[in-house]
Amino acid sequence: MSSAPISKQTLARIKAEYLARYEIEMDDWSAIILLDNQAQFQNMDNQLRAVLDENKRLSSNIKEFVNTVQFNSIWEAFTHGLGKGLPYSITALVLGILYYVYMSTYVDYRRIEDFVSAYKKAPDYQALIRQGETETTGGIEYLILSPSKRGKYVFGKSYEFDSRRKLVKVPLQRKN
Repeated sequence: MSSAPISKQTLARIKAEYLARYEIEMDDWSAIILLDNQAQFQNMDNQLRAVLDENKRLSSNIKEFVNTVQFNSIWEAFTHGLGKGLPYSITALVLGILYYVYMSTYVDYRRIEDFVSAYKKAPDYQALIRQGETETTGGIEYLILSPSKRGKYVFGKSYEFDSRRKLVKVPLQRKN
């Protein structure tokens, strides 16, 4: 119910309107409830108007910040989207390629560096590695070398047998 006091004149007016409209006489409690309902509906109407006004204000604020773009064809929309996203795509692609090249080069370099530092004499075996041939027989890999005549060496491919010390000598490179 409304908190304002209800006058007898207001109740009489409501009862008269009801009697004129529906030709039924209304008691005081029905008139009070009807008046209270009208006050509640008026309150709800005021709140709804306030919400709608706020909605219009927010809608106009949003429209100020949103730029609409309209296209005449799918091709225009595609080129617009391509123009918006192409710089980012190219940047990501270039950075990805640079990262891949850097990492592959870095990983290869680190692997070679680790190998050379682990085996200090690795550079002495370059000719053997470059020209040597291998063969796998029965699950075992063999280095294939052929005997050489004294003084006629093919680096990485021939060997010389030292019968006095019972050794096989493989010529790798000439040292000055």
